[in-house]
Amino acid sequence: MNTNRICKLFCSASFIVSVLLCSPLTAQTTAPAAPTSAAATAVAASWPADEAGLNALAAKLINGWFKQIADKDMKGVMAAMQPAFQVITFEGVFDPATSMGYISSLGTKAPKVSDVIATRVGDALIATCLVKADQELDGKKLSSDAMPRLGVWQIVDGAWKMAAWASLSSPSPRPAPKAPAFAGDAAMNTQGAALLTKLLMAQHKKDLPTFDAMLATGMQVVNFKGQKVRDDMIKGAKMATTELPVIADARATKCGDLLVVTCNLTMGQKVGWATLPANPAPFLAVFQGSGDAAKVIALANTNKEK
Repeated sequence: MNTNRICKLFCSASFIVSVLLCSPLTAQTTAPAAPTSAAATAVAASWPADEAGLNALAAKLINGWFKQIADKDMKGVMAAMQPAFQVITFEGVFDPATSMGYISSLGTKAPKVSDVIATRVGDALIATCLVKADQELDGKKLSSDAMPRLGVWQIVDGAWKMAAWASLSSPSPRPAPKAPAFAGDAAMNTQGAALLTKLLMAQHKKDLPTFDAMLATGMQVVNFKGQKVRDDMIKGAKMATTELPVIADARATKCGDLLVVTCNLTMGQKVGWATLPANPAPFLAVFQGSGDAAKVIALANTNKEK
């Protein structure tokens, strides 16, 4: 007589699969294959093989996030952020919890994403783009022009999650920024301010070897001139005259091997015929690594030229 053994295999809560395995002692029959759930067959996030693939991936992530914002899918918007995510806008600095009210209040309509440029630095995907959208805050319309944005993503638990975001869209004239919307960790804030000071002082003093060494290959930037890359930063550091940088209200958070640092920066600059006023403006830098090995992979400066 044949006897059967019945066992149940339970997976983790995120991929729950209940499979009944029947193993007859005789080899005359074969148990039918157990059905596989959609969750179990979902493809985890992975890296594209080439530049075109990186650009396509970044465009998909950015368009998807803006669709959630336009649809007021705040649960989806929040799910796209890492817990230590930071965002800068003309108003200041926000973390995931405090950004929800700000994002919702913008009333974003008909977002159009263009000019996506994506790079990979270690485990980080950096993307810059232009976004044209109808937005307003406190009854004031923001620029209807296509304005630069910057985002940084990592793969976390099999999904792409944002570590940082920056928007250069603002009303005209740009108002003074508010204090950061969250306190952060004091020791980490101090660490972030020290790294940022090292970078900006190297630029101010025209210590080009130090400045060059702190910029990662593949890093990207958004500023009043648009979307920039590493070579643009080196050229700008050679040509620009900068005033002594003053860093206020630094906030630093950790996302894996990334240190996301934000502040209100006062640093006047002259680059060719353009002048950046010495007015405080939200500033973002994302460092990869730690100590002397830390390198900048992303920068965003919301200050506007005169």
